[in-house]
Amino acid sequence: MKATLHLEKYDTQIDMWGAIDLSTRVEFYGPQPNAFGIPRARSAPFRAGGFVGDTREDGSVNCETFEMCPHGNGTHTECVGHIVDERLSVADCLTQPFWMAAVLSVFPEPLGSSEETYLAQSHPEDVVVTARALRAAWEQSVPDAWPPEALVLRTLPNPESKRHQHFSGHNPVYFTKEAMEFLVEKDLLHLLVDFPSVDREEDTGLLPNHHVWWAVPPSARAGAGRPECTITEMIYVPAEVEDGPAMLAIECPNLMLDAAPSRPRLYRLE
Repeated sequence: MKATLHLEKYDTQIDMWGAIDLSTRVEFYGPQPNAFGIPRARSAPFRAGGFVGDTREDGSVNCETFEMCPHGNGTHTECVGHIVDERLSVADCLTQPFWMAAVLSVFPEPLGSSEETYLAQSHPEDVVVTARALRAAWEQSVPDAWPPEALVLRTLPNPESKRHQHFSGHNPVYFTKEAMEFLVEKDLLHLLVDFPSVDREEDTGLLPNHHVWWAVPPSARAGAGRPECTITEMIYVPAEVEDGPAMLAIECPNLMLDAAPSRPRLYRLE
Protein backbone atom coordinates (compact mmCIF):
# COMPACT_ATOMS: atom_id res chain seq x y z
CA MET A 1 0.00 0.00 0.00
CA LYS A 2 1.36 3.39 -0.97
CA ALA A 3 0.28 6.84 0.15
CA THR A 4 0.81 9.97 -1.93
CA LEU A 5 1.72 13.08 0.04
CA HIS A 6 1.03 16.56 -1.32
CA LEU A 7 3.11 18.91 0.81
CA GLU A 8 3.57 22.65 0.44
CA LYS A 9 6.78 22.35 -1.56
CA TYR A 10 7.07 18.62 -2.10
CA ASP A 11 5.04 15.76 -3.56
CA THR A 12 6.13 12.24 -2.72
CA GLN A 13 4.99 8.70 -1.96
CA ILE A 14 5.62 6.40 0.98
CA ASP A 15 5.21 2.65 1.26
CA MET A 16 2.79 2.14 4.16
CA TRP A 17 3.95 -1.47 4.59
CA GLY A 18 7.63 -0.52 4.55
CA ALA A 19 7.96 1.08 7.98
CA ILE A 20 11.37 0.82 9.66
CA ASP A 21 11.10 0.31 13.42
CA LEU A 22 13.50 2.56 15.36
CA SER A 23 12.59 1.19 18.79
CA THR A 24 14.34 -1.40 20.90
CA ARG A 25 12.07 -4.19 22.12
CA VAL A 26 11.92 -4.63 25.90
CA GLU A 27 12.81 -8.29 26.48
CA PHE A 28 11.71 -8.95 30.05
CA TYR A 29 13.62 -12.24 30.14
CA GLY A 30 16.45 -11.33 27.77
CA PRO A 31 19.03 -8.61 27.13
CA GLN A 32 17.85 -5.04 27.75
CA PRO A 33 19.38 -1.60 27.28
CA ASN A 34 19.89 0.30 30.51
CA ALA A 35 20.64 3.87 31.57
CA PHE A 36 21.05 5.93 34.77
CA GLY A 37 21.36 2.85 36.97
CA ILE A 38 17.63 2.17 36.64
CA PRO A 39 16.76 -1.48 37.42
CA ARG A 40 15.79 -3.86 34.63
CA ALA A 41 12.21 -3.87 33.39
CA ARG A 42 10.44 -6.85 34.96
CA SER A 43 7.26 -8.82 34.37
CA ALA A 44 5.56 -11.52 36.43
CA PRO A 45 2.30 -13.48 36.36
CA PHE A 46 -0.57 -11.80 38.18
CA ARG A 47 -1.59 -13.79 41.25
CA ALA A 48 -4.76 -13.44 43.32
CA GLY A 49 -6.08 -16.14 45.63
CA GLY A 50 -5.96 -19.36 43.66
CA PHE A 51 -5.55 -17.59 40.32
CA VAL A 52 -2.20 -17.48 38.56
CA GLY A 53 -1.83 -15.73 35.22
CA ASP A 54 0.51 -18.27 33.65
CA THR A 55 -0.63 -21.24 31.57
CA ARG A 56 2.69 -22.94 32.34
CA GLU A 57 1.56 -23.05 35.96
CA ASP A 58 -1.87 -24.44 35.01
CA GLY A 59 -3.44 -20.99 34.83
CA SER A 60 -6.37 -20.60 32.44
CA VAL A 61 -4.76 -17.58 30.71
CA ASN A 62 -1.55 -15.61 30.64
CA CYS A 63 -1.93 -12.33 32.52
CA GLU A 64 1.22 -10.48 33.50
CA THR A 65 2.00 -7.32 35.39
CA PHE A 66 5.15 -5.39 34.57
CA GLU A 67 7.36 -2.78 36.17
CA MET A 68 9.60 -0.43 34.24
CA CYS A 69 10.94 3.13 34.13
CA PRO A 70 10.72 4.47 30.57
CA HIS A 71 13.66 6.84 31.04
CA GLY A 72 16.14 4.00 31.44
CA ASN A 73 14.56 0.80 30.12
CA GLY A 74 14.62 1.36 26.37
CA THR A 75 13.16 3.55 23.65
CA HIS A 76 10.93 6.23 25.15
CA THR A 77 9.46 9.61 24.28
CA GLU A 78 9.31 12.43 26.82
CA CYS A 79 7.61 15.80 27.03
CA VAL A 80 8.36 18.98 28.97
CA GLY A 81 6.65 17.34 31.95
CA HIS A 82 10.04 15.72 32.51
CA ILE A 83 11.48 18.96 33.92
CA VAL A 84 8.53 21.05 35.17
CA ASP A 85 6.23 20.76 38.18
CA GLU A 86 3.00 20.46 36.21
CA ARG A 87 2.02 16.86 35.50
CA LEU A 88 1.73 16.53 31.72
CA SER A 89 1.19 13.62 29.34
CA VAL A 90 3.59 13.00 26.49
CA ALA A 91 0.66 11.52 24.52
CA ASP A 92 -0.83 15.02 24.22
CA CYS A 93 2.19 16.09 22.14
CA LEU A 94 1.79 13.31 19.58
CA THR A 95 -1.34 14.49 17.81
CA GLN A 96 -0.37 13.89 14.16
CA PRO A 97 -0.14 10.55 12.35
CA PHE A 98 3.04 11.61 10.52
CA TRP A 99 5.77 14.24 10.64
CA MET A 100 8.22 15.35 8.00
CA ALA A 101 11.57 14.10 9.23
CA ALA A 102 15.25 14.12 8.39
CA VAL A 103 17.76 11.39 9.21
CA LEU A 104 21.30 12.58 9.94
CA SER A 105 24.45 10.68 10.91
CA VAL A 106 27.31 12.32 12.81
CA PHE A 107 30.55 11.35 14.50
CA PRO A 108 30.68 12.70 18.07
CA GLU A 109 33.95 14.33 19.14
CA PRO A 110 35.73 15.28 22.38
CA LEU A 111 34.28 18.36 24.03
CA GLY A 112 37.74 19.79 24.68
CA SER A 113 38.63 20.01 20.99
CA SER A 114 35.18 21.03 19.74
CA GLU A 115 35.40 24.77 20.52
CA GLU A 116 31.85 24.41 21.86
CA THR A 117 30.44 24.44 25.39
CA TYR A 118 28.19 22.72 27.90
CA LEU A 119 26.46 24.72 30.63
CA ALA A 120 26.93 22.27 33.49
CA GLN A 121 29.52 19.89 34.90
CA SER A 122 31.67 18.53 32.08
CA HIS A 123 35.14 17.26 31.16
CA PRO A 124 37.26 17.92 28.06
CA GLU A 125 37.31 14.18 27.29
CA ASP A 126 33.50 13.93 27.18
CA VAL A 127 32.25 12.84 23.76
CA VAL A 128 29.62 15.19 22.36
CA VAL A 129 27.46 15.95 19.33
CA THR A 130 28.43 19.39 18.07
CA ALA A 131 26.64 22.10 16.15
CA ARG A 132 29.46 21.96 13.62
CA ALA A 133 28.78 18.29 12.87
CA LEU A 134 25.01 18.81 12.73
CA ARG A 135 25.31 21.79 10.42
CA ALA A 136 27.56 19.92 7.99
CA ALA A 137 25.25 16.88 7.93
CA TRP A 138 22.18 19.09 7.52
CA GLU A 139 23.63 20.99 4.58
CA GLN A 140 24.56 17.73 2.88
CA SER A 141 21.33 15.77 3.43
CA VAL A 142 18.35 18.11 3.96
CA PRO A 143 17.03 19.88 0.83
CA ASP A 144 15.59 23.39 1.17
CA ALA A 145 12.22 22.14 -0.11
CA TRP A 146 11.96 19.70 2.81
CA PRO A 147 11.67 21.60 6.13
CA PRO A 148 11.61 18.76 8.68
CA GLU A 149 9.50 18.79 11.81
CA ALA A 150 11.53 15.95 13.34
CA LEU A 151 15.18 14.96 13.39
CA VAL A 152 16.32 11.34 13.67
CA LEU A 153 19.96 11.35 14.76
CA ARG A 154 22.30 8.39 14.31
CA THR A 155 25.70 8.59 15.99
CA LEU A 156 28.65 6.78 14.44
CA PRO A 157 29.93 4.16 14.68
CA ASN A 158 26.59 2.35 14.80
CA PRO A 159 27.01 -1.27 16.01
CA GLU A 160 23.98 -3.53 16.49
CA SER A 161 25.01 -3.83 20.16
CA LYS A 162 23.49 -0.37 20.76
CA ARG A 163 20.11 -2.10 20.93
CA HIS A 164 21.02 -3.66 24.28
CA GLN A 165 23.76 -1.34 25.46
CA HIS A 166 24.32 -0.71 29.16
CA PHE A 167 24.90 3.03 29.25
CA SER A 168 24.85 3.40 33.05
CA GLY A 169 28.06 4.80 34.48
CA HIS A 170 29.78 5.16 31.09
CA ASN A 171 29.15 8.88 30.48
CA PRO A 172 27.41 8.46 27.11
CA VAL A 173 27.31 10.97 24.27
CA TYR A 174 25.36 14.20 24.80
CA PHE A 175 24.83 17.53 23.01
CA THR A 176 26.77 20.75 23.32
CA LYS A 177 24.85 23.92 24.07
CA GLU A 178 25.50 25.14 20.54
CA ALA A 179 24.19 21.90 19.03
CA MET A 180 20.93 22.15 20.93
CA GLU A 181 20.53 25.80 19.98
CA PHE A 182 21.09 24.87 16.32
CA LEU A 183 18.23 22.34 16.47
CA VAL A 184 15.88 24.81 18.15
CA GLU A 185 16.70 27.38 15.46
CA LYS A 186 15.52 24.84 12.88
CA ASP A 187 12.04 24.89 14.49
CA LEU A 188 12.06 21.13 15.04
CA LEU A 189 9.23 19.69 17.10
CA HIS A 190 10.57 16.19 17.71
CA LEU A 191 14.13 15.07 18.37
CA LEU A 192 15.09 11.38 18.28
CA VAL A 193 18.53 10.17 19.40
CA ASP A 194 20.27 6.83 19.89
CA PHE A 195 21.69 7.61 23.33
CA PRO A 196 20.02 8.02 26.77
CA SER A 197 19.94 11.79 27.19
CA VAL A 198 20.60 15.07 25.41
CA ASP A 199 22.36 16.11 28.63
CA ARG A 200 25.39 14.70 30.41
CA GLU A 201 24.76 11.61 32.54
CA GLU A 202 26.01 13.43 35.65
CA ASP A 203 25.44 17.18 35.40
CA THR A 204 24.38 17.98 39.00
CA GLY A 205 20.74 17.97 37.91
CA LEU A 206 20.78 21.14 35.81
CA LEU A 207 19.77 19.53 32.47
CA PRO A 208 20.64 22.68 30.50
CA ASN A 209 19.95 21.16 27.08
CA HIS A 210 16.50 19.97 28.12
CA HIS A 211 15.80 23.55 29.20
CA VAL A 212 17.03 24.94 25.88
CA TRP A 213 14.93 22.45 23.90
CA TRP A 214 11.70 23.28 25.71
CA ALA A 215 12.57 26.97 26.21
CA VAL A 216 12.29 26.69 29.98
CA PRO A 217 14.44 29.26 31.82
CA PRO A 218 17.55 27.78 33.48
CA SER A 219 16.74 25.98 36.76
CA ALA A 220 13.04 26.93 36.41
CA ARG A 221 10.25 24.37 36.74
CA ALA A 222 7.59 26.23 34.76
CA GLY A 223 7.20 28.56 31.81
CA ALA A 224 7.96 26.36 28.81
CA GLY A 225 8.09 28.23 25.52
CA ARG A 226 8.00 25.03 23.42
CA PRO A 227 5.61 22.71 25.32
CA GLU A 228 4.52 20.90 22.15
CA CYS A 229 7.99 19.43 21.55
CA THR A 230 9.26 15.97 22.48
CA ILE A 231 12.53 14.09 22.83
CA THR A 232 12.80 10.38 22.03
CA GLU A 233 15.86 8.61 23.39
CA MET A 234 17.54 5.21 23.05
CA ILE A 235 16.39 4.53 19.49
CA TYR A 236 18.37 2.44 17.01
CA VAL A 237 18.68 3.50 13.36
CA PRO A 238 19.55 0.46 11.21
CA ALA A 239 22.54 0.76 8.90
CA GLU A 240 20.40 0.41 5.77
CA VAL A 241 18.57 3.68 6.53
CA GLU A 242 20.05 6.46 4.41
CA ASP A 243 20.46 10.04 5.57
CA GLY A 244 17.96 12.53 4.23
CA PRO A 245 14.20 13.15 4.12
CA ALA A 246 11.69 10.63 5.45
CA MET A 247 8.29 10.51 7.11
CA LEU A 248 8.02 9.64 10.80
CA ALA A 249 5.30 8.20 13.02
CA ILE A 250 5.63 7.90 16.80
CA GLU A 251 3.38 5.40 18.56
CA CYS A 252 2.91 5.96 22.28
CA PRO A 253 0.42 4.64 24.86
CA ASN A 254 -2.09 7.15 26.21
CA LEU A 255 -0.68 7.36 29.73
CA MET A 256 -0.65 10.37 32.06
CA LEU A 257 3.15 10.34 32.27
CA ASP A 258 5.94 12.72 31.29
CA ALA A 259 7.54 9.85 29.37
CA ALA A 260 6.31 6.57 27.97
CA PRO A 261 7.71 3.62 26.02
CA SER A 262 7.40 4.47 22.36
CA ARG A 263 7.74 2.98 18.90
CA PRO A 264 8.98 5.49 16.33
CA ARG A 265 8.68 4.23 12.77
CA LEU A 266 10.33 5.67 9.70
CA TYR A 267 8.95 5.65 6.16
CA ARG A 268 11.27 6.12 3.20
CA LEU A 269 10.26 8.51 0.45
CA GLU A 270 9.84 7.16 -3.07
